[in-house]
Amino acid sequence: MNSSNGYKTRQREAILDYMLKHKDSHVTVNQISEYFENNGHPIGVTTIYRHLEKLLEQDFVRKYNTGTTNGACFQYAVRDQECYEHFHLMCEKCGCLIHLECHRMNDLYSHIFSEHGFKIDPFKTVFYGICQKCADDPNEKEIKKR
Repeated sequence: MNSSNGYKTRQREAILDYMLKHKDSHVTVNQISEYFENNGHPIGVTTIYRHLEKLLEQDFVRKYNTGTTNGACFQYAVRDQECYEHFHLMCEKCGCLIHLECHRMNDLYSHIFSEHGFKIDPFKTVFYGICQKCADDPNEKEIKKR
């Protein structure tokens, strides 16, 4: 193995380790980059994207398109816990992604399948709106008008 391949492997392992340590969070490429920069081991944004895409192909991470200026966020794919069993909520204001574990959504899921013959993929289903924190922001008059 040449040195450039070894270097890439170390970066991949460092990124995977970071994702594992932050498995309960949704992180952006910029957050990952800042972490390594602050810890004296900078990794370029392009390199992070490349490794995340490979980890995504290997089912080590999941990708959520936020629809905000922050771009996508990523989460470690915990192999012994299923993220596929619930839907997600995305705040259009701050970009936070919330796991929606609500038994009423199971009723909706079952209804759509039994009555309409369509099986929803909860992992890929994201409901867009405004989170409570942003809705409570007194400076956000636009949200209050809705």
